[in-house]
Amino acid sequence: MRVGESQSTDFTRYLIWIVFAVGTLALKNIVATEKGLNNTLAAVFFIVGLFLTFLMVRRYLRERNSFVDNPDGFVESLTANIGFVALMVILVCAMRLAVSYLQVTGKLPQFVNDDIASSDQKVFLFNLVANVLIITVQQQMVQTGFFFNYFFRKSTSGNAITGVILSGVIAGAITLPGSVIQFFMNMALGWCMALTYLYTKDEKMAMLVAIISAVVGTILI
Repeated sequence: MRVGESQSTDFTRYLIWIVFAVGTLALKNIVATEKGLNNTLAAVFFIVGLFLTFLMVRRYLRERNSFVDNPDGFVESLTANIGFVALMVILVCAMRLAVSYLQVTGKLPQFVNDDIASSDQKVFLFNLVANVLIITVQQQMVQTGFFFNYFFRKSTSGNAITGVILSGVIAGAITLPGSVIQFFMNMALGWCMALTYLYTKDEKMAMLVAIISAVVGTILI
């Protein structure tokens, strides 16, 4: 874990990352509508989103240099944790499929503030690229990377349980849910990412699970 700075400094920085992630998502939600894609706003979204993502990733990588236990490279980490990562991928995909099935059969309502289903193919492509390259990366930085490094540095069972629970709550909140059901679904997905991060001690593995979840979720819309 990271050798941290003062709690007030970490908390202030964390609020900034939350604003970045929520603001970027809010901008994405007005770019694509059922009528199609606003090309001008889409360009603005990618410029702003990629810039903010760059700032967040750059800061995280700089802070990682102060970690007591730096994670392995991507291939080495994936190889060492392939069983657990595969289990989490199966779990998040199963949750996505179950929710989609219940929505199609009318047992669950369509979620507000979710990706828009449109006859315009550009809307789907925009959502797919935006979710994978920007939204998922920012949200993962907030709900696992920065979160655990700022507030849950001690490797104890109590810290781990509390961290996972709160990480899921944050994951549910920063997706700007339009209903309680949507909040709980995103919270459950957030728990999977948090468990992946704590088990592998590697943000890259949590990011991988989150990206696969985002791709499946976007395709199922």
